[in-house]
Amino acid sequence: MKKLILLTLSLFFAMTVSAQTEKGNWLFEVGSTPFGENTIMQGNSTGLALFSTDGTTLFSIGAEGGYFVQDNTALKFGLGYTDLDFTTFFTYKFGMKHYANGVVPLQLDITGAVNEDQEDFFGGGTVETPDPLWLGLQAGYAAFLGENISFEPTLRYNMSLNDDFTDEDIIELRFNFVVFF
Repeated sequence: MKKLILLTLSLFFAMTVSAQTEKGNWLFEVGSTPFGENTIMQGNSTGLALFSTDGTTLFSIGAEGGYFVQDNTALKFGLGYTDLDFTTFFTYKFGMKHYANGVVPLQLDITGAVNEDQEDFFGGGTVETPDPLWLGLQAGYAAFLGENISFEPTLRYNMSLNDDFTDEDIIELRFNFVVFF
């Protein structure tokens, strides 16, 4: 009897999840919160973040959206704004998100930013700085909290595509809330 109930609940859950990721639906991702100030400092955030360290405040706000072009696969676009004490970034992101088995979000994207020139603390004025560009890969788990909302903890890898900005790659843990329409 327990196996029958578990099977029934699993089938119901799978049917409910797949209805949200069907072709023609939209997703809106907000609250993509990275842990650690390194992500914010690198200008690749399209989520929400606020850090204050040693008198320096780091703030980021943004969102991502997408359209399911086929079942379980969406094309995505994101925008973000990051304010640091010494510069600002206007971030953009585009890519693809696929829900394997309806509950394992896999994402591949390109994230770039337009970087405002940084203040020159030693000579006054500003210093021209290169713009960041990243190739991002992420995977996680979609826990559906209701009919149209999921909580998605993810692990993300960002590989720098602009060595003039940085040659360091970033691994980050993110917590995303996704609304499906």
